[in-house]
Amino acid sequence: MNRTYKNILIWLMMGISSLSCGRDYMYPDYTGEETKEEIEPPTDSIGKRSTIRDLVLIYGAGTTVGDKWTDQSFVPYVSYNNGQQENWMFDGFLFLELNDGNGHAYTTGHAPNPALKTQWEALIKNYFEAGQSIAALDEQLEKATQKIGGTVPKRKVVIGIPEPMRGAVEWGEVNGKTLDFSKDEHRIAGCQWFIDNVINKFAESKFKHLELEGFYWIAEEMDHTATIMSPIGSYLKDKKMTFVWIPWWKSPGYDNGKQYGFTEVYLQPNYFFDKEPLSRLQDACIEAKTHGIDLEVEFDESVLGGNGSKLNDYLDVFEENQIYETKKLAYYQSVNTILKLYRSVDPADQALYKRLSEIVSKRQKAENPPYLKN
Repeated sequence: MNRTYKNILIWLMMGISSLSCGRDYMYPDYTGEETKEEIEPPTDSIGKRSTIRDLVLIYGAGTTVGDKWTDQSFVPYVSYNNGQQENWMFDGFLFLELNDGNGHAYTTGHAPNPALKTQWEALIKNYFEAGQSIAALDEQLEKATQKIGGTVPKRKVVIGIPEPMRGAVEWGEVNGKTLDFSKDEHRIAGCQWFIDNVINKFAESKFKHLELEGFYWIAEEMDHTATIMSPIGSYLKDKKMTFVWIPWWKSPGYDNGKQYGFTEVYLQPNYFFDKEPLSRLQDACIEAKTHGIDLEVEFDESVLGGNGSKLNDYLDVFEENQIYETKKLAYYQSVNTILKLYRSVDPADQALYKRLSEIVSKRQKAENPPYLKN
């Protein structure tokens, strides 16, 4: 299964209360099914390219995660001590959420009902809540800076844009007008509202060690949103923001993200979750090199307790194919697997944490890597 369907299964097994929630009156006829759409013609040019080398996915701005992201949660994501010195870790942090924990989905298939403006507003509030999420990351960066010393470029933040699902026919008001997401122009307007609010909130927060790099399209396929992507990409280009997409394995459009306005595409190999042969990773490296896209490292909590062989497969094959020297990387780690590896007393977990951290911290020190040349 790809990562999207793995997340759906986890959500179902958690027994979240939203399974029994009635649908809001705003979309009584919504069935959870979306309509496949035709591909939008290519945009004339893409926008700002990202300078992020290592982008880690941070889930948890909704209510489905028990542990809040505090400054201590970010310790192993910000820096790594190799026994001799403290080293910088990830330079990019992608904040995203799939549902609000109360029956509203931020992307197709992750809860019974589409998220409305109220849930989109709550998502933004949670991202910028004092003492957690982005603010907590900034706090930990301050502590690490004092410890490591010297000057370091600001870390980059990318924010996931909720998918404007067609079932939300009375999504909420923007400039006195109720948006109906069965209409493409209204879906675009909703996304523009979200982008503007995040940009403004980020500016108001005055983070010391962070800057807003861009936005991420949460939907991992184009089945439901192809017709609105180009206008959103153009809007972000005008805002001088990057536009990131991480499609599942060979999701239609993965090899030509420019047609949707994406500036960064990271391909999911989906080897970790699916019963695929080891050759899938080699194929992923070939696809990335052939189409000029980047790659994602994938793992979750199942690596704990000495079960890290599949993650080691990623690290081995990527090394053999010089991916570390030639490609940007994203890191899917479920909710907080890196934190769990860091805190584990199991020698195998510590060895896996050390190997991954050595790779990331080394990439952070590389001078003028080719993948940053736009």
